[in-house]
Amino acid sequence: MSAAFDTVNRETLLKILEDIVNKDEHRIIRFLLSNTIIDTKIIGATEEKPFFSNVGTPKRDSLSPVLFTIYLEHALKEDIDIEEVGKVLEKYNLQVNVDKTEFTNLSRGETNWQTTIKVGTLIGDQEDIERRKQLSSAALVKLKNVWLKGEKITKNTKLKLYKALVKSVLTYNCGTWALTQSQKERLNAFHRKQLKKVLNIKYPVKITNSSLYNKCNERPLSIFILESRWRLFGHILRRDSRIPPNQAMSGYFVTEGSKFKGRPLTTLPVVLNRYLSRIINSNLQPEIYSTAERRVDQAYSEDSRSSRGVPVGALRCERP
Repeated sequence: MSAAFDTVNRETLLKILEDIVNKDEHRIIRFLLSNTIIDTKIIGATEEKPFFSNVGTPKRDSLSPVLFTIYLEHALKEDIDIEEVGKVLEKYNLQVNVDKTEFTNLSRGETNWQTTIKVGTLIGDQEDIERRKQLSSAALVKLKNVWLKGEKITKNTKLKLYKALVKSVLTYNCGTWALTQSQKERLNAFHRKQLKKVLNIKYPVKITNSSLYNKCNERPLSIFILESRWRLFGHILRRDSRIPPNQAMSGYFVTEGSKFKGRPLTTLPVVLNRYLSRIINSNLQPEIYSTAERRVDQAYSEDSRSSRGVPVGALRCERP
């Protein structure tokens, strides 16, 4: 989108919000969007020339992204034909940025989609893993002087820096990866190699894998990825059944249609199914939702001690 936040029609937005928020919230939002003043700075001018704006939503606040998402979602509901979207958005005073627009065709027989970046992640798992390795290696090299300072910086400080600045890059969105056994082993080896660099362990010094993990208070990266995958899965199950991830899961398990011949690809549903045999046909067993819900109950009981709890009823997932 071009200048997305600056082109929102406020009256249309407020009309859309009438069916979403209550009267008090609607009144507050109307108040926040009214009487907005824009200051302009003209080169060579001695005075600023402010003017009132009646379009767009204010930037750099937490409310504007939510309002824009609601506005855009309502506009896209009118047409699902990608070629007609531009015309529909024009009615909402939104402009499609042609230079930023990408068309991705998802097909089993093609591989171009695997190198498409969405939300900072390549769609193809192997492609994304290799990219994460490169980015984390670059982050590790930037801190080379920190790893080589020996006793001047404690081991615990180095490991904290590694987890915050390097490991976080390596494992970004790792909960979406569907890994084969060989991919797990290569990732674990890559992770251990980075840990050795952090502790400045070089040849001919030898250390066993278990000793390295104990020394760094770490575990194999494949275990971290497994936990991230189930954490993401549980988070989705606790959400409303109408959100896109839950609808995609329901559609995936529909038995209609022809099946592809040959060995099934290692995809996220296949990996989850290996660990969770309760997935049957198009429905998930109620026990899965109960397990996800129990985690909410536990989190609520822990947070309530510090008076930061959220009513569990507001977080409970809907049964399909």
